[in-house]
Amino acid sequence: MAQAMDKIAALLQKIPSKTRVVGFFGLLGVLVILFIWQVHIPKKTQIKQLENEVATIQAKIRENDAKIRKLDELKAEVKSLEQKLQLLTAQLPPETEVSGLLRQIQNLVSQSGLSLKLWRPDRRNPHPSGLYIEIPINMDLTGGYHDVALFFDRVSKLTRIVNMLNLRMGSATMSKAGNMEIKISCTAMTFAAVEKKPDVAAGPEIKKAK
Repeated sequence: MAQAMDKIAALLQKIPSKTRVVGFFGLLGVLVILFIWQVHIPKKTQIKQLENEVATIQAKIRENDAKIRKLDELKAEVKSLEQKLQLLTAQLPPETEVSGLLRQIQNLVSQSGLSLKLWRPDRRNPHPSGLYIEIPINMDLTGGYHDVALFFDRVSKLTRIVNMLNLRMGSATMSKAGNMEIKISCTAMTFAAVEKKPDVAAGPEIKKAK
């Protein structure tokens, strides 16, 4: 092995110095090119791919963050709408619950010190929107001015919507108890939400025996 190395060294010594320098730099250039071709370019390509993947993931994260913020906004909006729905439901009862509201109005008449002379429900009118119906109640009341004012004030404070329409006031008269009374004719207009009836599923077809 040592003899072979000596022979190689002897041969290199015979090569001119200029040729050895050119050969050295040539070999170095080949090694650099091989490094660039085999190592640098593939690594650079891999780094570029990784950068693209990172950019894609970051964009997806930003998109998901935006969706989460939008979801929070939608949840807040749904909660607000649910609260509004509860309020409107309280003001506009289903048709099946109107009888309770009418009894409440009758109780307010008594609580206000008025006498109910007439209570006549009129024809119910569906609104063109189809969302609710109008329920008019014609009433004749007698009592003092203060009692009438108290009754209207209590009606205005009901959670449910009740409008007092067609108000007509008669002349004041003296009651047997010596109190000044007036006769009031009016229409209490209340409203009820239209309840959707569930669809009745068709029963199984019964075949006639031959």
